[in-house]
Amino acid sequence: MFDWIKRRRPAAAGGPTDPAALEAWAQLRGWQFKPARTQDGFVIESADWRLEWGPSHRLYLGPQEMRLRATLAVEPEAHAVVLPRALQAALEAELYQSFTDSVRTHLDEALPEEVRWLAVSTRLGSTELGPLRDVLGAAGNVDAFLQAWLASPTGERLAQAMQRDPLTPLVMTLQQSVLTLRAGLAQAEPVVLAELVALFEQALADARRSLAGFDEPPAPADDPS
Repeated sequence: MFDWIKRRRPAAAGGPTDPAALEAWAQLRGWQFKPARTQDGFVIESADWRLEWGPSHRLYLGPQEMRLRATLAVEPEAHAVVLPRALQAALEAELYQSFTDSVRTHLDEALPEEVRWLAVSTRLGSTELGPLRDVLGAAGNVDAFLQAWLASPTGERLAQAMQRDPLTPLVMTLQQSVLTLRAGLAQAEPVVLAELVALFEQALADARRSLAGFDEPPAPADDPS
């Protein structure tokens, strides 16, 4: 299952290009760098987020991935996924094929949560996605938040990132009050990490602004004329 990644890009040897350069890059920005304890990779932490690079937790991202995580003030039950339209279609096709080949009557609980959400959660349609509809897909149980968030600068920046390098999968998820950006990344280069961090910080700031809007009381109705 999930052989999309094999068709789309060749296997590449992973590994940070220069751990010392990565550490210097992180420290210059006031972030903490440390090697992973039990596996190849590293962790970078700021006051607001945590970045991890190492063996992938998602087959569809390839052998190595980068993960950026931060907490959002949202109910733990809220969930959402935003991903490239091509990856969404490929995952749905793989999911359907696996489901029918096995004559299953329920979704495999071993599947990543975001893959199962594609099958069971509400998706934003073409109208809700607007000009983003040909580039990305979105699903979850927080439609109003998703619409507001993707209408912010985050939507355009995500679309640009997905179009700039269609062979590098990018997936944004919201689960258990944690916003996560995952990227298939065979090598950890400071210039690439800087772009992903900037994208994530924009997404995080816009998500918090969007959520704050839902906490406000409804505006009073206008007086009748």
